[in-house]
Amino acid sequence: MWKRILLFATLVFLAACSSQNLSLEDLETAYPETFAQQLGSLSEEKKEKLGLPEDMPFEVTQVESTVEDNRVDILYQSDGSEKAEVSTLYEPGNILQESELQVPLNSGAVAGVQEKEDHIFVEWYDGDLDVIYQLEYYGPEEERAEKAMNVANAI
Repeated sequence: MWKRILLFATLVFLAACSSQNLSLEDLETAYPETFAQQLGSLSEEKKEKLGLPEDMPFEVTQVESTVEDNRVDILYQSDGSEKAEVSTLYEPGNILQESELQVPLNSGAVAGVQEKEDHIFVEWYDGDLDVIYQLEYYGPEEERAEKAMNVANAI
């Protein structure tokens, strides 16, 4: 009896620990050369506004970031064909792309969604932070839109 309880407790603990650590601090520690180094020039205020999803619908095995002027791009990759790129545009003005499909996000923002040949593009403006978030999600075609929306809602 006790062995079963101990085994169950161990499995629950392992399941809780297996979730991905995608916070800024965790990513800076796990990917010092490809992620943290590039973000060194960003102010703390800009780092707080980064579009960092809390979860990804795939196992992230590599993260890279690039910083250009008022834009930060973060590429999350898997060992397979799935990847997601999240861009944060600071003080963007009115440069949203026009999208026929408008989808409400959990945050209350309304995102424009475009289905491209090999990915889903999602874009929305956060007026409280004065940033535009853009997401390009590449993955299996049959689940691509749903997974892209899950990532957008996790930001």
